[in-house]
Amino acid sequence: MRTQMPHSPAPFPPNEDERALSLEHLGVLDSAPEKEFDDIVMLASTWCEVPVALVSLVDRERQWFKACVGLDVKETHRDLAFCAHAILAPADVLIVEDATLDSRFQNSALVLGPPYIRFYAGAPIIDDSGHALGTVCVIDTKPRTLTEQQRTALLALARQTASLLQLRLLKYQREHRSEILEKELSQAKALNKLTEESLHHARRISSLGMVTASIAHDFNNILQALSASLQMIRLRARRPGDVEQFSETGLQAVDQGRQLVSHLLRSVRRDSPNLVCIDVNARLEGMRDVLLRTATESVELALDLSAPNTVVMCEEAQLNAAVLNLLTNARDALGVAGTIRISTRLVFVEDDASLTGGNYVVLSVSDSGTGIPSDLAAKIFEPFFTTKERGKGTGLGLSQVREFAENAGGSVRVNTAPNKGTVVSLYLKALGRIDSAINPT
Repeated sequence: MRTQMPHSPAPFPPNEDERALSLEHLGVLDSAPEKEFDDIVMLASTWCEVPVALVSLVDRERQWFKACVGLDVKETHRDLAFCAHAILAPADVLIVEDATLDSRFQNSALVLGPPYIRFYAGAPIIDDSGHALGTVCVIDTKPRTLTEQQRTALLALARQTASLLQLRLLKYQREHRSEILEKELSQAKALNKLTEESLHHARRISSLGMVTASIAHDFNNILQALSASLQMIRLRARRPGDVEQFSETGLQAVDQGRQLVSHLLRSVRRDSPNLVCIDVNARLEGMRDVLLRTATESVELALDLSAPNTVVMCEEAQLNAAVLNLLTNARDALGVAGTIRISTRLVFVEDDASLTGGNYVVLSVSDSGTGIPSDLAAKIFEPFFTTKERGKGTGLGLSQVREFAENAGGSVRVNTAPNKGTVVSLYLKALGRIDSAINPT
């Protein structure tokens, strides 16, 4: 009577830990079926003319089938795996012509029972590091062998399977990286939105500070005119006519201050500017007394208003502030005494790079001072630029003037030369005449 010997499992390869880690790194174990691997076993079964073909991956304790034809199981214990023997010699195909005659397998449960393996051939799947991860193998229930062509084809299919595993890993890594990039992009967009909101808020705070500083600058000019009027009232209190005149001038200055404060409040509330149609000549005539007080008695102030009944769209408080700014700068440029001339004229503009074609009211303030050097003239409209001594100027007056001109649809220009005085001209888009439309001809 023959005594049945126990089955002996295959030993581990010398590099088992590294080999198992390489397999696990692929992330393929227990994955869903994929057509590319199903094609491999279909070709192996067809070329080798066998009923069973597998893509078998040898894990630490099992062999798991990535693709299978002819069997209904997905894995077996590693101790029973023919493939565990095949990966011990990764350079060649392991061929077992009759398992019942091979001492390694004759007592295996897979030989003595279902699926009654007799023939086995396995070509190792080798990764880029030289690790044998499993096999492309074929199985039959009767003894047989492989032709040389079939052996070569099985090796080719094993190499193709190794390439598919690497391609699968690269695809997964690309998709994973794409998900990370999409997440990072989403986070970047959210951060960019937050940054834009913060920047918008910072700009608004900066703009509000500019408006506040500019209005404070303009308000100081108004206070000077008011102070001058009140001083004259005190000196001439016994002459009722003079008191009435100077009181009216002071009240005008107070009204302009009220308009400036209203402008500041609108800026805080984000209201639209209080744009109205203004007859520039009429507004300057109404400011005459305030202008005279601002210029002071040592300065000869002349008004030459040649654009009667012509309106522009602007904010009255800004127009008043712009004129007072230009007048104050002109007065300061004179030093002790001199002449300042405020004039208006109507011009038709065409072929101008900085202005659209049409009619403009040109409001100019000229002085007989020493002029401005050319290198400084290019900077005078920049915010916070000033040539005055520290504490005597904010550098915001002319910046506000330029902003006003641009808001009124035009621009500001300066004409100056050493010892020839300075002319600052505001080009304000004319809407038309109050009594009739402007005729460009």
